[in-house]
Parts: sequence; C-alpha cells; structure tokens
Amino acid sequence: MEFNSLALDLDEIESKYPENPLDFFRNKKLCLFKACLEKYFPGVRWGIHDLLEELNLDISVCENQSCCSGTFFQRNLITRAQFAAINERNLSELNQQADVVLFSCNGCYNSLLRGRDFLKNPDVKRKTQEILSRLKAKSSGKNYPGKYEILDNPKLKLVHDLDLLYLIRNDVLNTLKFDLKKLKVAVHYGCHYLNLSRDKKTADAYLRDKTKLDELVLLFGGKPVEYQEKEACCGWGASQIVIHPKEALKITYNKLKSAENVDADFMLMPCPTCLYTLSKPEYREKINKYYKEKLDIPTIHINELIAILRGCEEERCITLRRKTPRLDEIYSIITQD
Repeated sequence: MEFNSLALDLDEIESKYPENPLDFFRNKKLCLFKACLEKYFPGVRWGIHDLLEELNLDISVCENQSCCSGTFFQRNLITRAQFAAINERNLSELNQQADVVLFSCNGCYNSLLRGRDFLKNPDVKRKTQEILSRLKAKSSGKNYPGKYEILDNPKLKLVHDLDLLYLIRNDVLNTLKFDLKKLKVAVHYGCHYLNLSRDKKTADAYLRDKTKLDELVLLFGGKPVEYQEKEACCGWGASQIVIHPKEALKITYNKLKSAENVDADFMLMPCPTCLYTLSKPEYREKINKYYKEKLDIPTIHINELIAILRGCEEERCITLRRKTPRLDEIYSIITQD
C-alpha cells in the first residue's frame, strides 16, 4: 500500500512562494499538537501560538488527540500495531480539524510519521485496523465518514515548529522587539531531528548539514558556538534513563559540560523532551552527585526564546522556566534598552 507523504513539502513551498512562504498558510487551518512534556514548559505552546496569531494565521490547539505514545513504544510497552493505531486515531481526528499540524516535539513529529511507515507491513496494517474498528465501536464522540479508518490519502500535512519558523524566518524577525545581544548560544537539535529521514524526499536532503537553529541564532543577533557534543543525544534514551540512569546522565553531563567549556551563555533546542532532560533539577543534582560537578548552563526551547525576543510580559517570560539567577541574567541582557 502506498501512502502520500504526510510531511509538509518545504522545498515546494519555497519554490511556489519565493517572495513570502507565509502566503502558503493563508486561508489554511493550523493546529498545535499537544506534546506531553509541554506541560512543564507552557511557553513552548503559547510562544508559537501568540506568534502565529500576530501573523494573522488561523491557529488553534489540536483537539481530541492523545499522546503520540512514542515513549511507550520505545520502552517496548506496546506493539507496532498498537502504536500505529494510536497515531492513526490521532490523524483521523486531526484531519477533521486542520490542514496543517505543528509539532514542538521531535518525538511526536517522528511518531506520527513512523506509525504510517509501519502500515506498509500487511500484517501490522491488518492488526491496526482491527484495533481501530474495536475503538470505533466503543466511541461516543462525534461521528464522521471514515472515522477511525486507516486514511490512504488524508489532506492533512505535518510540520515541525523549527522547520516552520525557519521557513517564515523573515516574518518572525519582523515581530521581534529585542535581539540576542551577541550572546553565545550552543544549539542542540536532538536525535529524532538529526536522524529523521521520513520527511525527506531525497538522500541529499537527509544527509545535508542541519543548520536551521544556527542560522536563526545569527538572524536574531546571537553567536552560535561549536562544541564537541553538539550532535550528541540529550541522554533521555527512552528506557535508558530509567534502566541505566547513571550511564544516561553521563551523556547529559557530557553534553552540558561541552557547552560550558566553550562559555556558551545558554543552550537552545527545538524539543521539550530534550529540554526536560537537559534542564530537570533532579537530573542536575544527580549529575553533581555522580560526577562531582555542578553545571549551571540554562536551557530553553526555540518557541520560548522567540516569546522573550518578541517582548512578552516580564512575569510571563520569567515563568517560562523555573526561575534561576542565570536565566534572569540572560533575560535581562536580552530585554535591556
């Protein structure tokens, strides 16, 4: 069975709308997928929601969706068919609400594309539809044609927040009140972004260097810095942080220490799961316990950073993250007159 690609074709948009790619999104319905770990960092969602509202786009939060279940699958708690069924149900609901779905999380974006890949296996596809059919029989929500059926060619398209922000970067720049004041920024892309091939049409697109975060830092007036562990994992590793916490946190330690070694002012990333791992106070405390070193470098999601650069209210900006003296210092530098 052949499926059309769910990933938004960014190259095609740039080709058809060379003057202003934002025009592609006019008169389209957009919704923001709710990643589980966003609850720890609410600015990840409202940061981009407020931006897209200012750009006069039709934006809402996705309704009737569940967790993408990526962590459950990676921890071997569900089968391929169960994983695919969860995300086919999500796609079925999202297809009723939006033309384009935005993802703040590398894992969520990967999961909805990965579930479709599994359906290429006839046995997985059959079992997936059996699960969906049982779910449909018990469903009490709104009925619509094709509800909880595997969608051959949905109109829906998916895009990662970072890819969208880069695509419309000039429009984003025009909304900013502040710049990065030449702060040194260590960017972290995350494994599921660096290694994702499901949204690439060619090998060249997959293999080319990933530089979008670096380029946004430059555009916003900062200095992206090279550091040894730039392309390394955050240390989450799904089951590894549970089964082998010391070894997993060694990866986190190496990442943070490498950025501190080049005097980065903060670390910037496009994924709340990575943000959670690299910033969680309990993890920082364990790193100090295991490796006898206290690491202070702050971390922030690209959506949160844009909210600060756009001049969100001070109280709201500070609560983007758990308050720390170093984050306050960076906030003060960015927002000074």
